Amino acid sequence: MTDDIILLIRFLYFALDREKNLYFEQHNLTASQVDVLFFVAGSKIHNKEVNQRDIETHLHLTNPTVTGILKRLEEKEFISRVKSEADGRNKLIQLTTQSEALLDQFMQYKNKIESMLLSDMNEEDITQLRSLLKKALHNMQCNDKNKKGGY
Repeated sequence: MTDDIILLIRFLYFALDREKNLYFEQHNLTASQVDVLFFVAGSKIHNKEVNQRDIETHLHLTNPTVTGILKRLEEKEFISRVKSEADGRNKLIQLTTQSEALLDQFMQYKNKIESMLLSDMNEEDITQLRSLLKKALHNMQCNDKNKKGGY
């Protein structure tokens, strides 16, 4: 096993992403479709309405790509589009009870994966891991802000 930190983080990311994809493939959903569902769910938690443009901006996807994703999610009855009360021209994206149930089930599955990930760690190890991951993420975010002009 390598000691290269970046490579270890990539391997861990790929392993976790593979678990997520395997779970959602059982429900005939692609990674992009799942990303949209998670974004809409997160917005709902924060009491924010979501339209197609919000999804395009947040996920850095083109209009035609998001149109296709939403069309397929609607066909599978994972989302619905409703007219905004504030602006009837604006269609809001909402989760269906089917997608909410699926996301709830996935959160239970995610907890099992997290338990597996942390299985041979004690509370001190877990606390230290969480702290180090937060520091590393903070360092990268600060670096992004300082880099605006490029390298």
